Amino acid sequence: MPATPNALAAAHRARTIARIARTRATSTAVVLADTGRAALLEIAALLDTAAHSLETEEPDAWDGITVTNTIDWDASHALRTADEIAADNPAIGFPPRFTQYVTVPVFGNAIELPPSLLPGGPVLIAQEGDLFARLLALHGHYLAVRNAQENRDVIADALEAAFTLHAKHARLAETVAVDAARPCNQPAAEPAHTSEPAPAPAAEPAPLDLTGFTAYTVGVIRLAEKEGLRPADGGTHRGVRRITLNAGGKHGTFGTLQIGARSGKVLRLELVHGNDGTPRRAAGPMNARLLLAAERIHACPDDCTAFTTDRCRP
Repeated sequence: MPATPNALAAAHRARTIARIARTRATSTAVVLADTGRAALLEIAALLDTAAHSLETEEPDAWDGITVTNTIDWDASHALRTADEIAADNPAIGFPPRFTQYVTVPVFGNAIELPPSLLPGGPVLIAQEGDLFARLLALHGHYLAVRNAQENRDVIADALEAAFTLHAKHARLAETVAVDAARPCNQPAAEPAHTSEPAPAPAAEPAPLDLTGFTAYTVGVIRLAEKEGLRPADGGTHRGVRRITLNAGGKHGTFGTLQIGARSGKVLRLELVHGNDGTPRRAAGPMNARLLLAAERIHACPDDCTAFTTDRCRP
């Protein structure tokens, strides 16, 4: 018995997204670390596997009636694995559960938007609102409509447009995360009042929960502590746990260490030498450790009056 039209429509979507992934992985116009390009190629291979299974697996039948709303185990496993890789590599610009686009012809499922970056200021609200409005239009008109007899060219164009918007949202998320980690955007300390007793010493920050991290990742975090970067939990967003780094003061070195929430592996590191510094980046556990070990970490006193990092002398 041949594959059902629903399965064939899903297979076409899988192959289209695989092509998008390969194009992004090999494009010189896209700024991606080697780990990101490798993740895209792995996702593309998994999507091809899922598409082949959807095209060749015989559908189940019940009392002589062909079942059209199920996906075989091989395809399901490949799609699930591809989602996990996307969640661990947000920089590639794929949403954490992007295979929802593939399964619509079979399951008739809705397609969720990526996690919102709000709350934020008016500019962020406008930027994210525009991206989400365009995605919802594509979903409502083409991509979240269950139709076994889809126009393949229309669906391919709509998927291209949707994944371009997802890539823009991922870049926006990175910008927001880096900006939030800057020392100048941290909450200001309450001013001291000489007429009142001195406040009690601040409690030590809660130790980082290292559950699920690999031994190598723990070693990178310990190195950051040794260098005086005071790692702290920056929360989890889109499948990535962020560890904020801050040596202190407006000219001090700061940055973020990004770790896959599922894998526990270091994905990338960014260090900036003060608010006027140039970011230095490393992708992957080994490169992150090398960057930490090679950098001269700069700490700045809270009462520093220097205009630049170069003039700051702690």
